[in-house]
Amino acid sequence: MIFSMVYLDQLNGSEIRKDYRTGYLSIIVPGRSKRPEEVKEKDMAGTDVSKCPFEPGNENMSNEIMRYGDPWSIRVIENKFPELAPGTPYFLEKKGKNLLKSIGGYGYNEVIIESPLHTAVLEDLPFDHLLNWLEILIEREDVLYTKKYIKHVFIFKNYGVAGGESIGHPHTQIMAYPILAGNVRKELENIKKQGVCFYDGLEEVEKERLLTENDSFFAVAPFGSRMPAESMIVPKRHVNYLGDLADKEKRDFISILTSVLSTNKKIYGRQSYNLVVHDIKTEPDFHMHVEIYPRMSTPAGIELGQSIFVNTITPEDYAEDFRRVAV
Repeated sequence: MIFSMVYLDQLNGSEIRKDYRTGYLSIIVPGRSKRPEEVKEKDMAGTDVSKCPFEPGNENMSNEIMRYGDPWSIRVIENKFPELAPGTPYFLEKKGKNLLKSIGGYGYNEVIIESPLHTAVLEDLPFDHLLNWLEILIEREDVLYTKKYIKHVFIFKNYGVAGGESIGHPHTQIMAYPILAGNVRKELENIKKQGVCFYDGLEEVEKERLLTENDSFFAVAPFGSRMPAESMIVPKRHVNYLGDLADKEKRDFISILTSVLSTNKKIYGRQSYNLVVHDIKTEPDFHMHVEIYPRMSTPAGIELGQSIFVNTITPEDYAEDFRRVAV
């Protein structure tokens, strides 16, 4: 496996780095980043709200799970077009010498409508409103972990067209799976294989790429970043899921999250992005964290064919720009 021994400013060309979280490789290519004006996006939310199912007055267009406030300021609804559904039979099937394996698409999809305002932006919402949003995420995560067969609950936010957002009204999603899979599983396997949590004390390892920090959290541009301007927010205390955060940590989490999102917008303009929460309630060895991927590039043949990612903004350059203009 390939490991970097020098920094990019000592190199004339690109560098292949290994991501310590997942084991994926990234080709870091200095000097190929797009200018912000080339990748700015406009009108993220759209203008026609008459048929938006998340609008106040259109509550009958969705199956409501819960709401906060009267009139509501945050709602939780069932996803009308779920990838997984609790009505799907849970089964395991193997065919063709065990090469063809499948399980039933059992699970849960929920949507948290972050605000009644169609044009609201997460990082611009009032601080106390965002604390309520976080508490609701934790409450729904806890509820879904009690459901039969559920092994993992995944929280994520798609923002903008390039981020896969199909409805412009601000919202977060939660999926509950009958299996532990994907990058979270890779991270857990790596932690267990090493026998030590590599997130503990990571701010020192990543100090060259440190974006910002507060009493409870730090944010970095990971050494093996797979996407331009990728960032990761990590609690300084070993915490395996959101619900373990103390009150002070929750407030610090909101502060650093809004700082990262606001600073990214200040540097690159209004970008599509994906925000994902990596946590596992049932695995104390896991170290929760949040990953944010601005969508300034599109995965292509190298990424899809080899799972090797081409990153045209070096983590060091991104961190330097971030610290210079941090909000």
